[in-house]
Amino acid sequence: MIIDLKYVHIYIKDGYGPSLGPGLVNNISGYPIGSTTMVVDGFTGVVQTGDQFAVAGGTDIYTVTSHIETAGATTSLTFTPALVVAAVDDDTIDIQTHQLNIKIGEGTLTYDEKRKMQYMLDRGLLDDVREADQEPIDVRLDFLWEHLTAASTDTIPTIEDAFKQRGKASNWVTSDPDTCRPYCVDLILDFQPPCPGENRELIVLPQFRWESFNHESKQGIVAVTGKCNVREAVITRG
Repeated sequence: MIIDLKYVHIYIKDGYGPSLGPGLVNNISGYPIGSTTMVVDGFTGVVQTGDQFAVAGGTDIYTVTSHIETAGATTSLTFTPALVVAAVDDDTIDIQTHQLNIKIGEGTLTYDEKRKMQYMLDRGLLDDVREADQEPIDVRLDFLWEHLTAASTDTIPTIEDAFKQRGKASNWVTSDPDTCRPYCVDLILDFQPPCPGENRELIVLPQFRWESFNHESKQGIVAVTGKCNVREAVITRG
């Protein structure tokens, strides 16, 4: 399938948030609207400055400006903006996954789902059919060549950094639940039709691992190919 990217937003997403928690508000009195620091528990590691989180499944997103650790786990968060909804003891603190909006330019994204069938013969005649070995999704993504890696003063990684878990993406976490496997990310295609009444469609290509990068300086395009360790994309509409 070749995706027309005119009305599609493409994101690279890792598995960072769930690997840390969730954390919990740790104050029996809770925290009122306007608070900018909370004592927390439940985290299994260190929350990073710049990480974003939601409280109790809410839609308001807060950004960590500083943090304190005890025995290698974050136990206090300072953040911005101030709380817009009061937090109570044991409210969940859901650290958001790292996410990068890809700038495509005139590029394309192609993904191929494959299925092999095995045909059995009976005395030379077609008889039974069964499914052969499973095949991963093949993905090719062409994007605009601006910078291949982020500068030290940048706050977000480049596309190639995110795919390779380096530079400003060195703290990204694999999106594969099995962390012993090689690092991977999820590719998310958010199709938002411009016509009223048309449903939004979300296409998720989970566990993408790059296998090749082709850098074409004359056209200013980078092509990355790889595979997803799944047979089909996850598609939702509505």
